[in-house]
Amino acid sequence: MKREKKQILGNFINDYLLLTGIIILTLYTIIAEPAFLNPGNLLNLIRTFVPLAFVSIGMTLIIIGGYIDLSVAGLFSMMSILASMLSNRFGPVSLLLILLAGLICGAVSALILIICGARNSSDALFITFGMQTAFNALALLLNGGLAVTLEQTPFTRFLGAGNFLGIPMVLILFIIAVVVLQFLMKKMPVGRAVHLVGGNPTAAELCGIKPSKVILLSFSVTGAMTALGAYLLLCRVGTAIPTVGKNYETNAILAVCIGGTSLSGGKGSVLNTVLGVMLVTIMSNALNILGIDANMQSVWKGVILILAIWIDSRRKV
Repeated sequence: MKREKKQILGNFINDYLLLTGIIILTLYTIIAEPAFLNPGNLLNLIRTFVPLAFVSIGMTLIIIGGYIDLSVAGLFSMMSILASMLSNRFGPVSLLLILLAGLICGAVSALILIICGARNSSDALFITFGMQTAFNALALLLNGGLAVTLEQTPFTRFLGAGNFLGIPMVLILFIIAVVVLQFLMKKMPVGRAVHLVGGNPTAAELCGIKPSKVILLSFSVTGAMTALGAYLLLCRVGTAIPTVGKNYETNAILAVCIGGTSLSGGKGSVLNTVLGVMLVTIMSNALNILGIDANMQSVWKGVILILAIWIDSRRKV
């Protein structure tokens, strides 16, 4: 009976708590500040949501696979600078180039983890922090530490602020990415391999699954998603700053944890991460509208991250 009650509580947390939190936070913000429903604010909310969401869905694959990636913050900054330089020179082709660059950088991070013999998230923590430092340095070196202004074209305006059938283009691209990754993780053998490696790497190896291939796939996808998020943000704001990716790794991990993905690996969902990003984005927007100090916002994010990790640990009891 006691175990059944714990199971019921766990199912409630998994299925309803996140969605309930989003609804309660949204309603509270609307009551406290009706300007939240302003169409301009809602549109800005969507366009703020998408870059972080791209990073977070990639991070979901890595954490399900039993690892963690702190390098995305530095990679986001570097990709933003590189994207502006490529776009100014190559036009629309720069989108493909920046996706390729992000994928290669993610693969490089994975290869370094494999060479160093990293076997879990604890091992990956410091190695990917080192990669973050390297990417941050490269972001500063690419243009001498200066911001790069994007030469706006119809293509970049369409991606950054355009609509298709009344739907923001950035949101359409994100929905496509979510559908593809959700299908990959739930319906394809590669998705099951990622879950198995994260949950039981020994069993995965006995089944003929090489953890190194899973690491390479997860980090490569995350690199490409991070690059795409940086490119879309650049198209919206028009300027690339060498430190634009600051705190992206924290916010992405926060969104993934809130979405119910286990930090110990083997369990998680891309769709739930989307809900996690929604909660983080709405919370940040609400705190800004309510005039909460930026430092206090960081405190709240830290508290929520600790709470999410505590809930994750309780699920295993």
